[in-house]
Amino acid sequence: MTPEDPIPTEASAPPRRERLFGRSPAIIWFEAWPVIVILATIWLVFLVQSAFELIGAGETIFVLGGLWKPGVYQGLWWTPLTHMFMHMSWGQPWGWLHIVFNSGGLVALGPAIAQRFGRDALGGVLFIVFYLVCGLAGAGAFLLLGPDQVLAVGASGAIFGLWGAVARLNGAGEAKLAPILAPSVLRQVGSAAISNLVVLGAAFGYGAMSGGSGGIAWQAHLGGFVAGFFLIGLMPVRFHWLKGLRGA
Repeated sequence: MTPEDPIPTEASAPPRRERLFGRSPAIIWFEAWPVIVILATIWLVFLVQSAFELIGAGETIFVLGGLWKPGVYQGLWWTPLTHMFMHMSWGQPWGWLHIVFNSGGLVALGPAIAQRFGRDALGGVLFIVFYLVCGLAGAGAFLLLGPDQVLAVGASGAIFGLWGAVARLNGAGEAKLAPILAPSVLRQVGSAAISNLVVLGAAFGYGAMSGGSGGIAWQAHLGGFVAGFFLIGLMPVRFHWLKGLRGA
């Protein structure tokens, strides 16, 4: 620095951006605690489902909480919401894998979006609302495109919504979203499509070998992904480091 160079000030310095990972695992409790809230709710519901199954009432829980067209048309209006917190029970094929895979997806994708909304109470509310809207969009797509007599449960519609939002991110801590047709965005869209095909193939293969039926609600994945992909552009950006910058 020469004598003529200006001395950097706090106001002129670029904002400090923080990454979630590569630091301490405990950072998720402070930066992305809404993810933990949703994850805990999902597992609590799974335990309740398992308890009802042990007493022989598992089928009743699925009918009252799962998403299927006749149920919605007959007055079970709450099932587009409740189905996203339910999973196949431990006694069913794919039961444990269903909730484990969805939990992994939530933990992998959720923190980047939760950090974007802020780590305060309002940020938590924004994340939960975003998650629920994506899940409801997935439910709507399933009701529109899915078969009539198939019941759907699982958080994957909402989680694909997180994936759609992550596809638009322009880097860790960056407020500006990537253009829709950017190569990085198109790669994420392709990855989501391929993952659906792989899971559909695995479910079909399992059903063929076991003599039963196995299905994946790809319609919910599609609806959730599209919702998250576009909704993230309408949501506020509230990285906690921006608060200090704006107050300067």
